[in-house]
Amino acid sequence: MLRPLLIAGEWVQSRDVRPVHAPYHGDVLGEVAYAEADHIERVIAGQPAAQAAAARLSTAERYAILDKLSQRLLSEKESVARLIAREAAKPLRYARLEVERGLVTITTGRDLVRTLAGEVLPADLSDALRGRLALVQRKPAGPLLAITPFNFPLNLVLHKVIPAVVAGCAITLKPAPQAPLTAFWLAEALLEAGWPPQALTVLLADPPLAEKLVRSPAFRIFSFTGSAAVGWHLQTLAARKKVLLELGGSAAVIVHDPPAIETAAHAIAEAAYLYSGQVCISVQRIFVQRRLYSDFVEAYRQAVQTLKGGDPLDENVHYSSLIDDKAYKRVESWLMEARIGGAQYLLSGETHPEKRLIAPILLTEVPAQCALAREEAFAPYAEIRTYESLDEAIALTNASPYGLQAGLYTQSETALKKAWQELEVGGVVHNAPPTLRLDHIPYGGVKGSGLGREGVKYATLEYTEPKVLLW
Repeated sequence: MLRPLLIAGEWVQSRDVRPVHAPYHGDVLGEVAYAEADHIERVIAGQPAAQAAAARLSTAERYAILDKLSQRLLSEKESVARLIAREAAKPLRYARLEVERGLVTITTGRDLVRTLAGEVLPADLSDALRGRLALVQRKPAGPLLAITPFNFPLNLVLHKVIPAVVAGCAITLKPAPQAPLTAFWLAEALLEAGWPPQALTVLLADPPLAEKLVRSPAFRIFSFTGSAAVGWHLQTLAARKKVLLELGGSAAVIVHDPPAIETAAHAIAEAAYLYSGQVCISVQRIFVQRRLYSDFVEAYRQAVQTLKGGDPLDENVHYSSLIDDKAYKRVESWLMEARIGGAQYLLSGETHPEKRLIAPILLTEVPAQCALAREEAFAPYAEIRTYESLDEAIALTNASPYGLQAGLYTQSETALKKAWQELEVGGVVHNAPPTLRLDHIPYGGVKGSGLGREGVKYATLEYTEPKVLLW
């Protein structure tokens, strides 16, 4: 199937058409058109009309659109999960979970439409202003440009699109080229639900043309999820815009007098290797009290033995292919660098190059200058280190240039409060790995992990501006 460009609700052909391959199976799932220079100019020129169409929708209309969209996804949830599994090599168990989370994202937005409110403030702060009020209403900030990654091709797209619908912002979306087909399914479903065609554009574009969109003053909001290097570069181009960046991290978990060491080890192991570690809050760094180290490592090894790799359509699989050759070669290179630098393998990570599949890897004594110690691995990899005091564990966690989420296993309320106050992250997860994300709460990081917050309500606030009437 060929997916043309979707520009202002119209399917548009291009001379540049490329296949989408299934990372594990290797077959062609479809073809997608890529934007050319004239298409980009057309998208930019159409934004005033697109924004006018989105802003005209009433509260009732936006509620109905999101309600219909949720019903469509509910009715097709298995086929959408299988599409995600095939195009993103996401194991089916996690693809189904992504669809369930997508339903929560949509219905959270639907309910927010009816409750998003402004304020009535007193204005009579002097006798000369007696009887006056200040009415504050939230208005759409303007057209949205969103760029999304491959690893959650439904739910991370929804985290851009649903707040835009709630706020009344025109939508231009560039999904990941490795896994764009789910985004086109969503676009069709959104149009069928009643979203104004003029206010929806979905297209693929190579970096120079995508950067032209980022630079354009026609877009008032720019939301990006992806690598830190790309995100911070694009921020420099997005002048005079609201910019939201969700750039991942090197997520840590601290094991400090846990309720049950076996339970912690099993949960942390799955959180490190699920979907081959291609999750921005996958466990990458494990810090364990020295006295617990041997017992933890033994329980961790046993947990890894229960994890299965292979075909993402297999109901029992936990990890599968890395998304593409570039990712596989990067991971190989980083592992070699760490090994040459003196890192020790506790789990060796059997490889299957023909499938770009790497089994779980656990290293210790990773040199601080290695890429694996400094960067987000986005791979089935974790590093383990010991510590003596909680202060040391917090310092080790904070040594990363990233700060998205961290986990803490502890029975101590004092330790939990200390970690919550002192860890330089956007969120702390208690007695669970940092992979736990709830779609209605604020989500985002500090330091190199980005700017702003997602979570439907919080992104909607970012997509709107307060407008005041002094009455």
